[in-house]
Amino acid sequence: MFGVLALISKGLRRVIIAQMLEINERIDYLNDIKMVAAKNVRESNFELLRIVLMLLVLLIHYTPVRIADMTGGISLTDSIWKDLANLELKSLSIVCVNCFVLISGYFGIKLKLRSFLNLLFQMVYWSAICVAFAATAYKVFGPPASPSYLSAFFSNIVSGWFPEAYLILFVLSPLLNAFIKSCSEKELGRYIILFYLLSTIGGYLMRFNNFNEGMSAMSLAGLYLIGAYLRITTLKIFALKAKYDLMLYLGLGVCMVVLSVLLISVGITSSPYGYLNPVVIVMSIYLFLFFKKINIGHSKVINYFSASAFSIYLFHYNPIVFGWICKMWTWINENFGVMSSLLVAFLSFIAIYLFCVVIDRIRILIYSRCVDRCLPN
Repeated sequence: MFGVLALISKGLRRVIIAQMLEINERIDYLNDIKMVAAKNVRESNFELLRIVLMLLVLLIHYTPVRIADMTGGISLTDSIWKDLANLELKSLSIVCVNCFVLISGYFGIKLKLRSFLNLLFQMVYWSAICVAFAATAYKVFGPPASPSYLSAFFSNIVSGWFPEAYLILFVLSPLLNAFIKSCSEKELGRYIILFYLLSTIGGYLMRFNNFNEGMSAMSLAGLYLIGAYLRITTLKIFALKAKYDLMLYLGLGVCMVVLSVLLISVGITSSPYGYLNPVVIVMSIYLFLFFKKINIGHSKVINYFSASAFSIYLFHYNPIVFGWICKMWTWINENFGVMSSLLVAFLSFIAIYLFCVVIDRIRILIYSRCVDRCLPN
């Protein structure tokens, strides 16, 4: 009797253990699926940063119009508080490009045919949209500034320094990724210090042509390495609470204003603002770290709007469109007060962003339905 019960108990134990193992295997399988899905879902805190950065791009292009100084120099007028406010706007927005590349470095660019063609298609699409926009605007408001829209289309596919430099960075990314993978944290950190010693002395102070004041593929490569380093670093200086990261970003922005005023007071009108300024680079790092550490979960709305972030640059900074936008901003500055003009200008940033998102959805649809399906998996 007891022997039979022992055999039944032993059999039940085996069945239970087998069921538990099967359940564990299923849990592991589901966890693997979740991990794969998580890798394919964009983190909304970084996507929110992309949106903020594109608004800062609009701000940094609006600021010279606001201070009526397109040369890049600095000066003070009778309205000291207005000048200080304008310098602060410049301080807060100068980080936009650097932060954008830090995101690329942090996640790493994966050079694939699909992603590369998607980037090129986006540039071609928005060049065509800009030509159509300019043709419509010129027809309504005045004669065309360009004798050939076809020429404008081809010449402005890659408009501005950033798309050119980013395309080069995109192609060079496998080499940079291999270098990053081969380095330890200390080795990569030492190389970045060496790079930025050369960048600060040669690029920022001595204005080496190859750095082009931070507007070059070489400069973007340095930021890409910093982004990768921020992903692996264990240094406590980069592990502060998010609120301290934000305070450092804002505080260093005030320091840039103070530096500008001090330079003006001794008769130096050359602007300290620049992508290679080490203070600007540190500001960029801490703004990036602030968004990295905030937890907003997964937001479909944020991800929806961030998917078209680059289109805002491609549209508003295209040479045949930017003139019209500057005229709009000039009109705003002339017809509104100091603070109200800033508010109205910000509303124009939102309008430009929303316009680009709507038009860019067509581009995304065309690419996914026509171009992407023709490519091999």
